[in-house]
Amino acid sequence: MSAMQWEAVRASAQWAAYGDALGFITELTDAAGVRRRIGQDEVTTTVPWKRRIGGRYGRDMPLPAGAYSDDTQLRLATSRAIRGDGEFDAEAFAKIEVVAWQAYALGAGRGTKAAATGLMRVEAKWSQNIFATKAARYVDIGGNGAAMRIQPHVWSARDLANWDSITRDVVRNAVSTHGHPRGILGAVLHAVLLAHTLDTKEIPGPKQWRPAVDWLEQVPDVIAKDDELAYLWLPTWTDAAGIDFASAAVTVADECRTAFEAVDAAAPLTAEAYAALVERLGGFDGSTRGSGTVTTVLAAALAHAHASSPEVALLLAANTLGSDTDTIATMAGALLGAVTAAPPPGAVQDADTIDLEARRMWDISRGREAATFAYPDLLRWSPPKATLDLVGHTPTGPALAGLGALTPADKPTAGNQATYVWGALPFGQSVLVRARPDLRPLDENLLPGDVRPPRGRRAADVPREQQLLFEAPVQAAVSADQRPVLAGTAPGAVSERAHRQAPPSIEEIVQELASNGFNPEQVGRALLLQVRGGRYSVERAAAFAGLLARAYHSEQERPR
Repeated sequence: MSAMQWEAVRASAQWAAYGDALGFITELTDAAGVRRRIGQDEVTTTVPWKRRIGGRYGRDMPLPAGAYSDDTQLRLATSRAIRGDGEFDAEAFAKIEVVAWQAYALGAGRGTKAAATGLMRVEAKWSQNIFATKAARYVDIGGNGAAMRIQPHVWSARDLANWDSITRDVVRNAVSTHGHPRGILGAVLHAVLLAHTLDTKEIPGPKQWRPAVDWLEQVPDVIAKDDELAYLWLPTWTDAAGIDFASAAVTVADECRTAFEAVDAAAPLTAEAYAALVERLGGFDGSTRGSGTVTTVLAAALAHAHASSPEVALLLAANTLGSDTDTIATMAGALLGAVTAAPPPGAVQDADTIDLEARRMWDISRGREAATFAYPDLLRWSPPKATLDLVGHTPTGPALAGLGALTPADKPTAGNQATYVWGALPFGQSVLVRARPDLRPLDENLLPGDVRPPRGRRAADVPREQQLLFEAPVQAAVSADQRPVLAGTAPGAVSERAHRQAPPSIEEIVQELASNGFNPEQVGRALLLQVRGGRYSVERAAAFAGLLARAYHSEQERPR
């Protein structure tokens, strides 16, 4: 990438957060609600405002100018889960980031919240989060909660034209929370449109929309080439959904073609024309407003129509009340920022932290070794049963499970069922956490690797008066040596990832075993190789055993 392309990644991240902050103000409210929140009829820039947090029985909490919602929160979580070598740690994202996010979520959708609850189950994995409750079924979650967060997979891509690689990571990210093809493929569609934008430095239009939609029909092939997706996620999903994913992909692609055909790309997209388009695509209907595909199409149409005026596009999205204002604006912002040299015109909360993560993504895309977040050991990870206990006390003070120390930045506000307080995490992100007034001890195994308390001193040993929640607000000062990350190699070092030879797939191994008559010694050796395979070794071993059993039975049933 060139220096200009670094600025494109940086601006894409900043404008995405700015769009989120604008739309968050107007999300799920009417004109009277906007006036209550900001004292005027329309949003014109980011301003301090108040919002009820915690549902009907929550509290009205002050939010700073540029405060962002779950869109940017989960985008930062996705970014942290991308390791310094460019590999996406899907299990850490699902089991740690998404679970911890429940303690500080702002504006979260029902589907993602239900999936996060499911991921607290011991047996749940990123590829095995199939659940069905009174609130939601995994296979019905087709909202935009995945599409809104997947931009870091594009920002960190070594080859923007390699849609296979980008799609693989986007799907692995999406399926941890979303099981409906619209939610999964909407995320893929937004990703490839963003990849095109960064690659060509042009906002995609109708000529580019067509191949991007056509690509959705190739996603089943991408899934088939990934062992965990093909042999763990897909069979379980197929059983739960009762349909074939390849057929579903064709259906969703056809829906997207029809949606894009409704866009008159040659006509000016005025406020009236945009509202009519939102209406035509179901963007005001409560059952389809947050669809992963509808949101992606609307964001693409906005970005194309206002490629030279990003602020106009985001304000139009934010002020079209009754639509999914924050997510449409954040996705349009990611596209528009990629071709915009200037920063957003208004405040963005945690702008420096967003810059740091954008820079890390760009470094990864260049093949340089970058820092990797030191997540807790997943083998010892067992989150509290209650989300209120995700914030707890340690010998060094309050902490958020999975992410580290929490430094209070304001006085706590008592609610009916919880206490709310703004705090800062060690890497600079601001969070409004929901916790118990009297914090319970937080197990050391729930803390990042380099911020665990010394052996021999437990959180329960701390005097009672030190366990009260956030007694004295302290302004957090973030420095590089405070961040819970593992250092990479020297600056400018090139990652070896580009030079590694890909190991044989599980399918290739099983085919070789079948050709040798399933020799027991070879089968045992192959299984041990999967078990010793590092990250995802358990998942790979399970996938290997399942495919081996099917191949063996198929061989036995073959006519002799």
